[in-house]
Amino acid sequence: MPDFSFAFNNAEFSDRILKFHVLPSSLDDQAVGNKDDVKDTELRVNSVILAAHSEYFKTLFSNGMIESKSEVAVVHVTEEEKEGLLNLIEYMYTGKLQTPSNAEGVVMLLCLADRFAICSCMGPLVERFMQFPSSLHACLLVLGLPEALKSNKTVQPVVDHCRGYLSQQFLDIGAHKSDFLSLSLEGVKVILDSELLNVQYEEEIFQYLLDWIEANCHSVESWTHSAEQLSEVVRFPWMTGDFIEDVVANNPLMQSAPCQALIMEAVKFKSYTHARQQQIMWKKTLHNRFRPRNPLILENFWGNIKTYVLQQTDMRCQVYFEFPLELVICMGETFQSRRFILGSLLNKYTFYIDAKPGLVKASYNSQLTCCINIMVLPANKTSEEVPMWLEYSIALKRDSCQNYDTKATGECIVKGSESSCAEFSDFFPGWFIERGFSFPRWNLTINGPVFFKFDLYLKPTAGSERAHVEQYTAL
Repeated sequence: MPDFSFAFNNAEFSDRILKFHVLPSSLDDQAVGNKDDVKDTELRVNSVILAAHSEYFKTLFSNGMIESKSEVAVVHVTEEEKEGLLNLIEYMYTGKLQTPSNAEGVVMLLCLADRFAICSCMGPLVERFMQFPSSLHACLLVLGLPEALKSNKTVQPVVDHCRGYLSQQFLDIGAHKSDFLSLSLEGVKVILDSELLNVQYEEEIFQYLLDWIEANCHSVESWTHSAEQLSEVVRFPWMTGDFIEDVVANNPLMQSAPCQALIMEAVKFKSYTHARQQQIMWKKTLHNRFRPRNPLILENFWGNIKTYVLQQTDMRCQVYFEFPLELVICMGETFQSRRFILGSLLNKYTFYIDAKPGLVKASYNSQLTCCINIMVLPANKTSEEVPMWLEYSIALKRDSCQNYDTKATGECIVKGSESSCAEFSDFFPGWFIERGFSFPRWNLTINGPVFFKFDLYLKPTAGSERAHVEQYTAL
C-alpha cells in the first residue's frame, strides 16, 4: 500500500472533516444522559483515500444527498469504537495496523471493518487473531458475529478455528454440564452440530437441548426462537420412531411450524427403504441431519449393538446380530462389528466381523456384492505361541421369523503372535446392486437387515494333529 502518513489529519491534504459523535456505551449511561461528559472528536480526512479503502465512505461522500455535499461527515460510535475506527482510518493512510493486545480487541476491529466496509484490513486482523491462545470467551465472540461477516472468505478460517476449538472443549457435555449451560445460543448450536460429541444415541442431544433452554430461556418468545435455532442441528432421523412420536412431537417447545417440519422430515426419512436411506444419507445437502453423528450412533441405529445375543464359554462363542447389508454395499466402505473374546486366559484371542463391498462383473453390467471376513487377533502380548484350531460355522437368514441357513463351515489355524482371516464372498448370490448397461439405474434386490449367526470353537492341537499343524504352518 502507498504510504500517505504525511496526509493523516493534515489540513493541507484534507478536504473533509470526519466528526465522531460518541454514543453512550451502556444502557445505564443512556438512562443517566450525561451529555456534558461525552465529547465529539473531529478528524481531518481526504475523501479519496477513505473512498479507495471503504465502500461505506465512498457512498457517504458521493450519494448525492445533503451529507455528501457537506464539509463535515458524522459517524455515530461508542468510545471504544471511536478508538478502533481511528486505528482503521490510520491504517488506510499508512498501511500499518496497530493490532490490539488481546483477541477481544481484534474481534471489535473486525466488526468495525465489516460495518464500515474496510475489507483490506481483515486479512491482517485474522492473522493477528490466530496468534493469540484460544479461549472460550474469544471463540464465543467470533461465533456471535453477524452471519454476513462469518461467511466472508477472509474471516472463515477464524470461524472454523473457533468452531473446532469449541467442539474439542465439549466432547463430553455431561462432564462439563455447568459450562455448557452458561454458553451462548451460537456456542450451543456449534456444539450440538459437532460430529465429535461422545454420545451413543441421538436422543441424548435432544435432552441437552431441553436442558439448555430450561436454564437460559424465560419467555415464550425466547423458548420458541431457541428451539427453532437449535433443532436445525439435531439429527432427528437417527432417533427411534417411538422417541420421535412420544417425546419430541409432544414436547411444547417443538410445536412451532419450523420444528414440526423437522419432525416430519425425520418421519419421512424413516419411512424409506434402507437402500434409499443410504442414498439420501451421503447426498450433499446444506445440513448434516441425514448423516449419522458418529459410527457408534450408526451402529446403534442399525441394531448392531442392541441385537447381540452372546452365548460364550472359555473356548466357544456364539453370536447373533443384525447385519446392515445395504449399508456396506451402498456406502462402498468397510464395516466392522464390535470385538468379542475367545479362548482361555493364556490363549486369549479377540475376533470381529469385517465386511467390505465386492464387485462381480457380468457381460453387460457390474454387480456389487458383499464379502465377509472373520478377523482373529491375539488379545494380549502374553498369548502362548501355540497353534490353535478354530472351527467356525456361519449361518444367516433374511427374515427374523425364518430358520437359519448354514452357509459356511470349516476350520483354520490361529497363532498367538499372528492374525488370521477367513474370507467368504459367496453368501449373497443374486443379492446385488445392479447398474444397468443402457442407463444408470440402481436397484437393490433386498430390503432390511440380514440376520447372522456365528459359531466359533477354539481348541488346542495335540498328538497326531500337531505334526499336521506344523506342516500347515510351514506352508
